[in-house]
Amino acid sequence: MSVDVQASTATSASSTRTAPPSKRDMLKQAALSPLSLLSLLPIPTPQQLLLHTLSLGPIPRHIAFVMDGNRRWARTSQHTIQHGHLTGFATLKSVLEVCLNLRGLDTVTVYAFAIDNFKRSESEVNALMQIAKTRLIELAGHGELIARYSVRVRIAGRKALLPDDVREAVEKVEHMTRNNTKATLNICMPYASRDEITGAARCVLDRKLRALEKVAVAQKSRLASEEELQLEEVLDEVDLHVSPEELGEAMQLAHSPPLDILVRTSGVSRLSDFMLWQCTQHTHLHFVDKFWPQFGIADMVPIILDWQRHSWSASLRRSCGWS
Repeated sequence: MSVDVQASTATSASSTRTAPPSKRDMLKQAALSPLSLLSLLPIPTPQQLLLHTLSLGPIPRHIAFVMDGNRRWARTSQHTIQHGHLTGFATLKSVLEVCLNLRGLDTVTVYAFAIDNFKRSESEVNALMQIAKTRLIELAGHGELIARYSVRVRIAGRKALLPDDVREAVEKVEHMTRNNTKATLNICMPYASRDEITGAARCVLDRKLRALEKVAVAQKSRLASEEELQLEEVLDEVDLHVSPEELGEAMQLAHSPPLDILVRTSGVSRLSDFMLWQCTQHTHLHFVDKFWPQFGIADMVPIILDWQRHSWSASLRRSCGWS
């Protein structure tokens, strides 16, 4: 019996010796030795230090990515196409975190699914739709990244083409993140820039036709019954000219700031009907010779440095009166 008691006492003493210090003990120790407070501070990772250093210079507000190469990466790595798309989604999360750690960058736009992608095999399209459905909910519902950086997720594209369950998931994600205000993630699916421009033109035209109809009704009511309504008088009351500013305000991505940088992976040097309206003479284009699942911070840093170099150069020219 005494042996059991001694063993129990020894075990209790051992567990007491190895137990971690309580918060109260840590605070007492900090009071006795203020330098020990340093051990309680979070230590930044090398990546965080690098991004913080980059943020000391000018930072673009809006970066867009054409996430190209998931299928080719899967084939060259002996993986299934579905695995390639899943890996591409994981890359999106890591690249998004890099972007959100750059102070001043508040908008990221990604090309997730083109309208033309519906022409792919039925099995691949179905797999992509299921990945979009599950991963979107995961990103917004359980994603620490979205909550930590207060990111609002917005979907741009012809949503009516999506299956009902995917469209419901899209609406749920947009609703869940609608109150996040620090950053925006635009996911373009299913999207085509020419379709966006056509939709904007249709919207502007519809608004002008409604204004024309109101003017015609108002003038008709002022005329005597025997008088005829003159078409020229009605047309003179409404400005039917469509300006670039009006078109821009009607775009699906009109809520985003001007596009500073567009990046396309997989070594392909074309835009593929992505953000044609948003790309201007000020947008920097980068075509990276890597598949999207291979893209990371090592590829992002030179892109940001190149943008900073151009920004400093433009600022110097302005200050010298050369521009």
